[in-house]
Amino acid sequence: MDPVIGALLTLIGVVFSAVLTKRGSDRKLRQDAGQQMIDQHQEDIATLRKEVSDLRRTQRIQGDYIGQLRRHIADGNPPPPPAWPEGLIT
Repeated sequence: MDPVIGALLTLIGVVFSAVLTKRGSDRKLRQDAGQQMIDQHQEDIATLRKEVSDLRRTQRIQGDYIGQLRRHIADGNPPPPPAWPEGLIT
């Protein structure tokens, strides 16, 4: 076999192997980036669920207080109004 052909075949093998390695590495990086994005979204969802829960709780407290104020007025009671609910005072 001619040494030039042998060297050429070796070079082709090295290049082919490098291309395959790079493709595998790129695929792994995409998977890792995708998993990181999923993890971040899950954290964001958990945070948003907590915020929504807190807002619903505040809204229920406000609704109850509005009801107390309306009853206070409907009963003809004079000022001062009922005290602020503890959950609304910041």
